[in-house]
Amino acid sequence: MIGLYQTIKGDLFDIARRLKEVDKDYFVVYSYRDHRYEVHNRGNKGNTFCFSAPSLDERVVIRARRTRRERIAQLMREIEAGNENYMKNALHQTAKNIEMGAEKVLSKGGL
Repeated sequence: MIGLYQTIKGDLFDIARRLKEVDKDYFVVYSYRDHRYEVHNRGNKGNTFCFSAPSLDERVVIRARRTRRERIAQLMREIEAGNENYMKNALHQTAKNIEMGAEKVLSKGGL
């Protein structure tokens, strides 16, 4: 192993080059320690890490476009809507579980 990371400048699907089309400050490294690809951005203050991926394919470019700074407000709305939907489903499932439990107890003549 040469080091902990290797910068990827060229790859089979040109993902590293295509990321530069999304944002010129993006770059890709392979982490030998974590066995994954990581997308970084030189424009970030402090840590350059953006996200990781198990392989370099079209999904990496799609994720880079989806998570750009310009979309932060829309992304936050999507996350909030997802969280709200999750909570609604969790509450509904909990209510169903309580109802089923109560039916079991009452049908056995408990209480």
